[in-house]
Amino acid sequence: MAESPSPKVLLVVEQLRRSVPGGIGVHAKGLLRGLDQCATEGEPVDVTLFASRARGDDPLEGFGRPVVTSPLPGRLLTRGWDHRWIRAPDGFDVVHSVSPAAPMLRRSDRSRLIVTVHDLAWRRFPDATTARGRRWHEAALRRARDSGAALVVPSRVVASELMADGLEAERITVVYGGSDHLDEPDPAAGDAVLARCAVTGEFLLTVSTLEPRKNLDRLIKAYASVRASLPQPWPLLVVGPTGWGSEPAGSRQSDGVVFAGAVGGPALSELYRRSRAFAYVPLTEGYGLPPLEAMRIGVPSVVAGEVPSVRDLGESGPAPARLVDPLDVDAIAQGIADVLVDEQVRAELETRGAAHARTRTWLGAARELIALWRRASP
Repeated sequence: MAESPSPKVLLVVEQLRRSVPGGIGVHAKGLLRGLDQCATEGEPVDVTLFASRARGDDPLEGFGRPVVTSPLPGRLLTRGWDHRWIRAPDGFDVVHSVSPAAPMLRRSDRSRLIVTVHDLAWRRFPDATTARGRRWHEAALRRARDSGAALVVPSRVVASELMADGLEAERITVVYGGSDHLDEPDPAAGDAVLARCAVTGEFLLTVSTLEPRKNLDRLIKAYASVRASLPQPWPLLVVGPTGWGSEPAGSRQSDGVVFAGAVGGPALSELYRRSRAFAYVPLTEGYGLPPLEAMRIGVPSVVAGEVPSVRDLGESGPAPARLVDPLDVDAIAQGIADVLVDEQVRAELETRGAAHARTRTWLGAARELIALWRRASP
């Protein structure tokens, strides 16, 4: 296929319309930032954003790119995509959806479809998602596979799972997410969050959407088991919006566990900066942005061993974080103790973690996508 020097791209960012955009939303915003950096460095690309109709002022306008909106609200639009009642707009060389919620192309359309698949978590841990969610993800993956779309994945772990499912390696491109999207820390905003939570001094931080796959039950149990042996009763500060599922068992009764809710922008950066250590032990992850965020700031971290942003398939050498089995509460507890107390471990992880995180940039991710778009352009 001939390479196009300047493909016209429709970037489907429906995730940015969700009430909880989550990691995919951060991913989409990071890519747009990386594309802006590419343009600054003399590598512009024609990208138009596409999503459902906005309620009131459209925040997508703030990205400084053309925006195409459907007259339909998000739920109806994605349902139309699911049933192939609604197809992607015409007039683009490439249609790229940043999530499996993607419109198919018209049969007469010469565009190339690209779909980003962030993980296959619903297969590995089916109990950590809803039955409806499992059915939707299977159907969305099947549509992308059967359409002949090229697939972008955030790690070699996800690539290997797709190839085991029968996808040809030639259809899959690994594009790592960046770590350089955090806002400048705002001390006053951090003060406000910590005052509201009655947290003083240093703390152990975790950041994620609150849902079963994030494994907060075991993290809280591990913290509770080790807290009494710590030289100081550092609290566990849980930051993130509520996703779905029940609250972690006994979490409100666990001494030292504090739920801050959703915290964004400068306040979140300040919480990373003030934390003594970071913990992130999901059952499975396609990539995992929060550990990169923490490590970039130099926070020693304990992380589940299967978080590809920290240790992807085939990587070797000293890990940039203390890796633990997310199913082993005792191992998580020991990891927490190490990153909170052991000064040699802390110093090593501060250095290795920051160096690793700085290799992952949204500029690099954008460059890889631009290269893919040019290869895919008719």
